[in-house]
Amino acid sequence: MSGISRRQFLTGRLRRAPAPADPARPRVAAISSACLAYSRVVCRNCRELCGPRAIRFPALAGGASAPQVDPRACTGCGDCVPACPVSALALVAVA
Repeated sequence: MSGISRRQFLTGRLRRAPAPADPARPRVAAISSACLAYSRVVCRNCRELCGPRAIRFPALAGGASAPQVDPRACTGCGDCVPACPVSALALVAVA
């Protein structure tokens, strides 16, 4: 496995996620309640474009998977933000 998703290959986004732009103010992805997964719609575009695999959809028994961001894995690159069709993702400063 090369670690490149099908979507990354087709869109030409083959590079690895860069380090955060401003190391003094690291950012991580945050998912709002507007996410389609909370309405039981399967989307997962953000997971497809997340190079460091920081966005996950853990399986839930009897329900739709809700997205979770691992702040330790998120580099703050922002590749996931434009992938969301309902603009439910944003980069927020780490407190």
